[in-house]
Amino acid sequence: MMSNNLELPIFLDEVSLPETLPPLVVIAFTRPDLLSQVLAGISQQSLLPKNIIAFVDGVRKVDDEPLIQQCVELFKAFSTSVPVQIVARTKNLGGDRNVILGLTEVFSAYDSLVYLEDDTVPNPHFYERMCRLLSAYRDCQKICSVSAYANLPPGCDELLSKDFMISNRVFSLGFGTWRDRWNELNLAHQPAQYNPFGSFYKIPANRQTKMTMVNQFWLEKNQQTDWVITFTLASLYHQKVHIIPTNSLVYNIGFGHPESKTYRGKEAAWVNARYDAEFRPNSLPSSLELSPCLKLDRKNVELAEHFWKNNIWLTPGALLYLLRKYGSFKSIVLFLKIFVTRLPILLRRWRNGRQI
Repeated sequence: MMSNNLELPIFLDEVSLPETLPPLVVIAFTRPDLLSQVLAGISQQSLLPKNIIAFVDGVRKVDDEPLIQQCVELFKAFSTSVPVQIVARTKNLGGDRNVILGLTEVFSAYDSLVYLEDDTVPNPHFYERMCRLLSAYRDCQKICSVSAYANLPPGCDELLSKDFMISNRVFSLGFGTWRDRWNELNLAHQPAQYNPFGSFYKIPANRQTKMTMVNQFWLEKNQQTDWVITFTLASLYHQKVHIIPTNSLVYNIGFGHPESKTYRGKEAAWVNARYDAEFRPNSLPSSLELSPCLKLDRKNVELAEHFWKNNIWLTPGALLYLLRKYGSFKSIVLFLKIFVTRLPILLRRWRNGRQI
C-alpha cells in the first residue's frame, strides 16, 4: 500500500496501464440524441475499452419507452466496435439510485472502473488517461477518485504548474474509482440526502466545498438527492481527496435539453470553459495537499458572501456555529445580516411545518 510519505508518480506517461483494463460504465435514460454523440466520442478514443457496461433506467412515464428503446438500440449497434453489456432496468430507479446501484454492481466483478454519462463527450485521450490514473494511484488510499473534468475557482491558474491537482470535490463528468474506496463509503446503504456532517453548515469549507455546502442546503430544503454531492461529502468525511485535471478532457452537452433533470437552463459560461479537445495531461501533483488557491481563510468574509449571494437562510443553531468558526468582524456582521434579513423565510417555514 502506498503511504502518503512515499514517492508519488511524477508523469502519467511513465505509469503503466493496468494489466486488465477497467470497464467503461455508461449511464443513459431518455436522451438518445446526446448518447449518440457520446458514443461517437468513445469510438475515437486513442485506447478503446475492452468492454462497456451500460445502465439504462426504466420507464418513468409512457413517453419514455421509445426514447429508452432508442438508447438500447444505440448500445446494441455500438457492440460491433466494443462489446456492450446492457443492463436495462425493469423499473425506474431514478438517476441517483441507478448510478449508485450500477457502480456497486460493477464492483462485484471489477477492481476499478471508468464512468461517463450520456451527456458527457470525451476527447480522444480520455479513457487512456483515466486508465493510467487508476493505475498510478491504485495503492494510494487517500485518493478516492480521478476525474477528467476541470472546475477551478478564479485565481488558481497562476499558482498551478501541473496538469493535475488535488481536489476536495468529486467531479463526475467523466471519472474513475476503485472498488475498495467505493465500498468503504458504502453509498448503496446510506439514506437519501446522506450527510455524515449532520448539517450543511458543518461541512468543512474551502473555495471548492463552499458550493457543496450551498448545494446540500438546497437538497435538504427541497427534499431532493444528488449522488455526486453524497459522494463528495462521504469522501470528505473519510478524509479522502480526488485528482482532477487543470483542463477538461470532457465536454458537457446536457444543458437545456428537455429531458435533462439538473441542467435545465441555459449553459453557464463556466461549464465547458476549460475544455480542450487535444488535452493529453501528463504532469502529476507532487503532494496530496490542497493547492493554496483552494483554501479558505477563516478570517475572510468569502463564505458569508457566498451564503448571501446564494440566498441561504440560517437557523439560530447554524448562526451560532458559523459565528464561532468564522469569527472575523466582517463575517460576523454579514452572517447576522443573513439571519435577520431572512428570518421571515425561516418563520414561515416553521409555521407551515416544513423542514427548515
